[in-house]
Amino acid sequence: MEKSENKKTLYTNRLFVSAIAVLCTMLWGTAFPAIKIGYNNFRITAANIPSQLMFAGARFLLAGIIVLAAGFVISSDGSQKPLLKKGDVFPISVLSFFQTYGQYLFLYIGIVQTSGTRSSLYTSVAAFTSVLLSAVVFRSDNLNLRKICGCFIGFAGIFIMLSEKDNGGMSLWGDGLVIFSNMFGGIGNVISKKINVGRTAAQVAGWQLTLGGIALILTGLILGGSLVFYDMSCFLILVYLGTMAGTAFLLWTMLLFHNPVSRVAVYNLLIPVFGTMWSGIFLGENIFTIQNLLSLMFVCSGIFLVNVNISKLRKSK
Repeated sequence: MEKSENKKTLYTNRLFVSAIAVLCTMLWGTAFPAIKIGYNNFRITAANIPSQLMFAGARFLLAGIIVLAAGFVISSDGSQKPLLKKGDVFPISVLSFFQTYGQYLFLYIGIVQTSGTRSSLYTSVAAFTSVLLSAVVFRSDNLNLRKICGCFIGFAGIFIMLSEKDNGGMSLWGDGLVIFSNMFGGIGNVISKKINVGRTAAQVAGWQLTLGGIALILTGLILGGSLVFYDMSCFLILVYLGTMAGTAFLLWTMLLFHNPVSRVAVYNLLIPVFGTMWSGIFLGENIFTIQNLLSLMFVCSGIFLVNVNISKLRKSK
């Protein structure tokens, strides 16, 4: 019991939450250029949607297997094994539909039609969706003027970036699908928090990734997709994406289990920062534009406004 209380205290410590959340968003930020590199390695064209879905499915199936394997290793100390019981099938399937299948169905199709920098910026939609929806679902996670202002400032960052002339305007097929995918991700954050009672983070994260991965693969296969490993680079990029996703989702789910959704989800706003940085490094995209820098500044300001404890700041003075 004491060990469980110590673990809970650790996962609610603000510095620990910040450190782990930043690590997760840093890992997720690498996904945008990595997916584009993966498409190139597997020779998947922008028009080949079925194969894009198979690529996404393979990534998340691998991620789910990794998380479940880690869960079984951790459970060797007597904690709960990450088995999928009869009562877990429906709630975890619903979570998987939003957080893995739906979110990445739209992301993997849309990301081909827009830049890695823009795709990463749109992840701020997930943060604001989580903050707003969490206030409706959880009474303890109340919505106040500070959080509303943070949401508006963050959304302002998106519109600043869209004003950049070189971006060619917003498209429904590219930008629209990426934004829609992140709305699904935001809903998934709330569902993950809602179904945590009596379940472990490894169980929830592992099975939702596994089920979502299988669903994406089957969808791709039905539509006529294929996944051909041309060389070792294909294997390496898939292993990286799977390992990264598994690690980030497991840690993120642990944070959601022990904290208000708004406190954790707001760190999604950092994904654009890391996504922009990694896209500039690996894809050679021009990231040092006035619009990009202003956008990132606005988005990061949203983290402060949504997450800061005003009353404690006043007391410290």
